[in-house]
Amino acid sequence: MLESIGKTLNYVIPVLYLGIIYYYYMIYSGRKPRWAKKSSWLLGILLFLSLTEIVIRNIVLGTMPLSNAYDAYSFLAFSLLFVYLIIEMGMKEKGSGLFIMFFGFLLQLIALRYLSWEPETNPLLSNPSFAIHASLAIMGYTALSLSAIYAVLYLIQQRNLKSRNLNKLFNQLPALNYLERLTTRSTLVGIILMGVGLIFAHRMARVTIGSYWPDDPKVIMSDAIWVIYLVGYILATALHWRGKRLAYVALTLFALMLVGAGVVIIGSQSFHEFY
Repeated sequence: MLESIGKTLNYVIPVLYLGIIYYYYMIYSGRKPRWAKKSSWLLGILLFLSLTEIVIRNIVLGTMPLSNAYDAYSFLAFSLLFVYLIIEMGMKEKGSGLFIMFFGFLLQLIALRYLSWEPETNPLLSNPSFAIHASLAIMGYTALSLSAIYAVLYLIQQRNLKSRNLNKLFNQLPALNYLERLTTRSTLVGIILMGVGLIFAHRMARVTIGSYWPDDPKVIMSDAIWVIYLVGYILATALHWRGKRLAYVALTLFALMLVGAGVVIIGSQSFHEFY
């Protein structure tokens, strides 16, 4: 019974994403601005169904999240939805959600490419602490990625306004100060989520290998990325960096995160590698 429900949700959720994308398009285009009042409720429903699908898979397969490629991409879409819902709360303008929902839909489509109901046997994936750590870390990275997306949208909007060349795709982008707030808020959410995830990671390292600070490249790089983002956020707040400077700082930090993660993945071995 549960497996049937889960398999149904595998295909229902991408369809719901298409409906949400249309909903946000109507808000973004200015045709139905009043729909923005109920957007968070719709996101909440989609988030609940996505979480239900994740829980059902974990129960049926007897594993934790991220047990295979499908789970990884599906959870990325869930994280994107969750983080965006947090960021959107309290904000009046919701048009930028169109771009975020599109990315979520793409992740769900990619997930379907790897859909499988075969359980993963790696014992690490049955560890609750690891599941919490990995889930929070992914959500944190998702939020930091969102900050980079908003920074790009800020630069596009600023350039369009400066040149007075508003094309059809970007002429409905939110105001610059709104995109600036989204960039800052996404960064803060990412720092918090990633920080809590790292606490679980170090706790698990102490239990697993007897040290809170293992000589592991992924652990070291994750800590370094978190510290760099934290310092960058504190400097930006203390020195009142705004506008284009703030956008470039967000993109620079994101680029450093990608480079660091890429170097570790390509050139290093880690004690908690399982893919």
